[in-house]
Amino acid sequence: MQSIIDAFNTKFTLIYLGLSFITFVLICEYIIKNKSSNKIQNVFLILFAFIFIILIGTRDKIVGADSERTLIFFTGARVIKSLSELKDIGIYIVSMLARSISDNYKTFFTFNAILYIIPIIIGIFNLTKKNRLVFFFIIVSMFFFKTMGINTTRQGIAFSFFFLALTMFSKKKWLSILFFIVAFFNHASIIIPIAFYLLSTKIKNVNLVIGIYIIATVLSLLNFNLNSFLGKIPIINILVEERMDLYYKQEYQLVYQTGFRINFFTFNTIFAIIGYITLNNLKKKIEHYDEYKRYYVCFMLASSFFFLMFSAAFSDRFGFLSWIFIPFLLLPYTQTNKKIGYLNMFGIFFICIALFLIFNLK
Repeated sequence: MQSIIDAFNTKFTLIYLGLSFITFVLICEYIIKNKSSNKIQNVFLILFAFIFIILIGTRDKIVGADSERTLIFFTGARVIKSLSELKDIGIYIVSMLARSISDNYKTFFTFNAILYIIPIIIGIFNLTKKNRLVFFFIIVSMFFFKTMGINTTRQGIAFSFFFLALTMFSKKKWLSILFFIVAFFNHASIIIPIAFYLLSTKIKNVNLVIGIYIIATVLSLLNFNLNSFLGKIPIINILVEERMDLYYKQEYQLVYQTGFRINFFTFNTIFAIIGYITLNNLKKKIEHYDEYKRYYVCFMLASSFFFLMFSAAFSDRFGFLSWIFIPFLLLPYTQTNKKIGYLNMFGIFFICIALFLIFNLK
């Protein structure tokens, strides 16, 4: 069993290293020789997307802690008589579609892999015309990319459609809203970053979210119980009661680390600082400054919410709600061969490599 998991991890790492090598060569061309490679990057982007779909879609069901559990609808282990029984309808629909084609569970995994990877690729093409492979490399380097592909797959599909929605919001708002809805149907927790994104236009002063970030950190250090607080707010208490109570059950509290998580706080704070420095150096210099500020505001708000959830079990599941904004924070570095503040594309490349090695080569 372990050998199968190790074999998958080795394949994933080798593919990542191949992607890293090609990305590094193309970055050198761009920064040192000032030579654009956008066309060849598009080819490699599609190629690596296909490779990851095959790798993730054809994996054994023991790869990924929750992989086998996601098969309950596909295998018929759980029968649904009414859609009202479902919390997240997306996985059920995908299961039924895959089942109609084949009873091989890898068909279901492949459907999931396609729904995870393809919206990201479309989103990248929507988002930028420059250095698309470099931006894809940034996403793949994030430790949650692999996890959401093989383990928390519902979150992964929700992320990919959320990502796609963000890239279309300023161009085709109605289509963006549709993708927000698709994301929500796959994992209801995605409503939190959706709400933050819609709220972000109302926040003009970045210092406000920095203040919220600091307050959330202090409250987290004091082991603030967010569930108890939300339970006292009318309407909100009805919406969150069932899901939030689960994370505060005593049996989970005993086996899962709760309380202030210095590792997660440090990780998010590093990107909060990078984002702040980037924002200040981009001010009034680029066309999409306001959009970048929205990403930064969303990251800070989602991080604050994450910190307040440290008192709950499985708090890292809420971490992904902030981590999904990290690639957007690094996007400006893929658009220029100059430094932005203290970093350029080389700096971001090595940060990404370090993150991958830290979280994948244990």
